[in-house]
Amino acid sequence: MDIDFAELASLVALLKEADFSEFRYEKGDVRIQVRRGALETESTAPVVSMIPSPKAAVHVAPAAPLPASQPAAATRVSAQTVPGASVIQAPMLGTFYAAPKPGEPAFVQVGDRVESDAVVGIVEVMKLMNSVHAGIRGTVVAVHVNNGELVEFGQALFSVQEDSA
Repeated sequence: MDIDFAELASLVALLKEADFSEFRYEKGDVRIQVRRGALETESTAPVVSMIPSPKAAVHVAPAAPLPASQPAAATRVSAQTVPGASVIQAPMLGTFYAAPKPGEPAFVQVGDRVESDAVVGIVEVMKLMNSVHAGIRGTVVAVHVNNGELVEFGQALFSVQEDSA
C-alpha cells in the first residue's frame, strides 16, 4: 500500500470538515473514493471505498452521518458569483489561505487589480501549500471564501471583472 496511516488520518480529518458530495484520491495502487448524500441505496451516510489493488475491495460505511457543514460566516462577501464577472475557482479540495503567512495582508482584496500570473491565494492539502493564480487580468469584484475555510475543487474563490482588450 502506498499510503501510510498518518496520511490517511490526515485525509480523513480534512474530509470531515469539508463540504463536498464526492471526493476521489489516487496514489500508486491505492484509490479512495468518498461520497456524501443519497446514493442508489438511498443511504444518507458517507460511503468510503479503499481499493488497494484491482483484485480486492474494502467498503466502510460509518454508523452515523457526519454533521452538516457550519453556516457561512458573516464576513463572507458573497456566496453568489457576480454576473458578468469571471470566477477564479479552487484548483483542489483543501484549506484556503488568503495571505502568505498568518498576520500578513491578503494577497488580494475587492478592488485590487490582478494580472493573470498573480497569486491570489493558497490551498493547503495534506501540509502542501499550492498557490492559486488568477489566470485572468482584471479587478477583483468579490471574495467568496474566508481565510482558513475548507474549499472544494471548483468552488468559487473570487469574481474578477476582466479588462476589455
